[in-house]
Amino acid sequence: MLILTSGEAIGHAQKACANIPSNILDRYAAMIETEPIAWLFIIQPGDSASDLATVRQRPFECWEFIERSEGWFEIVFIISDLGEGHVVLVPDQAEIDATLLTVCRKNAEQPKGK
Repeated sequence: MLILTSGEAIGHAQKACANIPSNILDRYAAMIETEPIAWLFIIQPGDSASDLATVRQRPFECWEFIERSEGWFEIVFIISDLGEGHVVLVPDQAEIDATLLTVCRKNAEQPKGK
């Protein structure tokens, strides 16, 4: 699992992981640089739902939205009244934890404008 907490880290991830949609990473890189309000968790093959819950220190529930775009799920969680949040990016691939994929596939919205 990749955990990104700065614009610089997101920039490195964009160079090292060409498969992650750059439009999603660009959006959060700009947001984190102006206001460090989000952490990005990028799920990799072998990561489980329980791994994610342990790292986030929160269960994988109570999301604001799940959106599917370009073969990825983007799950947004608001974790404080100040608007701080977690964003979990999950690739829609067979190697990914079945629990995560089931939740994402059942609850995903299509991106706005599509």
